[in-house]
Amino acid sequence: MADWTIEPFGKAHTRSAFNCGKPALDDFIRTRVSQYEKRRLGKTFVAVPKGEKRVIGYYTLAAGAVTFEHLPAAASRKLPKHPIPVILLARLAVDLSVQGQRLGEGLLLDALQRSLDLSGKLGAHAVEVNALDDLAVAFYVKYGFTPLLDNAKHLHLALATVEKILNRDSG
Repeated sequence: MADWTIEPFGKAHTRSAFNCGKPALDDFIRTRVSQYEKRRLGKTFVAVPKGEKRVIGYYTLAAGAVTFEHLPAAASRKLPKHPIPVILLARLAVDLSVQGQRLGEGLLLDALQRSLDLSGKLGAHAVEVNALDDLAVAFYVKYGFTPLLDNAKHLHLALATVEKILNRDSG
């Protein structure tokens, strides 16, 4: 059983000490997340230890689109030749103090479930991510993400695949 919960970001969350080792991700949660929420540029969900408000991990979802020409041939079959609507997993980060405890996996699976739920209310074909580095690429590939044609760090996972993954994990 996890020692954390995942909940929508709120102003009561303590995030000033968050440190995942990636300055851009640290800066976002410490100083920018409130403005993104206010302007509806993304929706952030935070992991906190049970009974606490200290952020130990987070992810952000936003709307997006992938250029048709960037899709591999196998992924583009039967799709129209225009930008394909996706849910962008804009950020995912875990504090150094809890890395290696599968919180990243928990955050990713939560993000995938929310993406699947959203796809029932709006058009979205896949989840898209722009990995920061090769370590992040390896993490996403482990869960079935595949590279798009424009950049090896630009990855996607079809929501039909997400549905299979989540049904398998919940079964």
